[in-house]
Amino acid sequence: MKPKIRIDGVSKKFRKLVALRDVTFDVQPGERVAFVGPNGSGKTTLLRAIMGLVRVDGRVLIEGVDVARSPVEALAHVAYVPQIAPPIDVPVASLVRSWSGLRGIGPGDVGARAERLGLDLDAQSRKRFRDLSGGMKQKLLAALALASPASVLICDEPTANLDAAARASFFEQVAERPASDVVLLCSHRVEEVLQLVQRFVELRDGVVARDGALGALLRDGDAPEDLHGIGLH
Repeated sequence: MKPKIRIDGVSKKFRKLVALRDVTFDVQPGERVAFVGPNGSGKTTLLRAIMGLVRVDGRVLIEGVDVARSPVEALAHVAYVPQIAPPIDVPVASLVRSWSGLRGIGPGDVGARAERLGLDLDAQSRKRFRDLSGGMKQKLLAALALASPASVLICDEPTANLDAAARASFFEQVAERPASDVVLLCSHRVEEVLQLVQRFVELRDGVVARDGALGALLRDGDAPEDLHGIGLH
């Protein structure tokens, strides 16, 4: 089976600091994977490498396309929920309209996703994105990603600013995605990991320390205490 994502010998240094060292693994269609580990383990750098936001040695392939060589083509397969909202200085309606056009969907598709998360886009349409509350920004960014037809969903602390009802809706909407879609998650919230993924890749000091099925970890009685120990708290 052709992997959705291939991480092939990825290494990254920031001056003398080794952030990633020869990281290699595949993500198959349908897999839901959490990147876990203590602060400074390389999780964020790996996520940024997959998104093409940092230059690395080695290769990252999405649907067989090299992210470094053909970023537009590779990242067309990716939807992203960032941890920190970008400082976008445009009205909400303009942002939704432009983004929907790029993704080939209707603004109503985003509105429906947002409504399920508890955000009325019509009521916020004239506000600038940067002027929304933290929770509203997160709901809109999640709605944009969830409405996307992209087959890879990357989530970096996706529910950090969401209320309980919005978190429950987010979990529900991710579960509704096609069975062949991939979800990659970076999170410090145990409930997110338990609800959203079946596999974890543990990073320590820039290398893969463990890679396995979350279900086996649970059956062995190593979680959630063990998950606390590898940086999910």
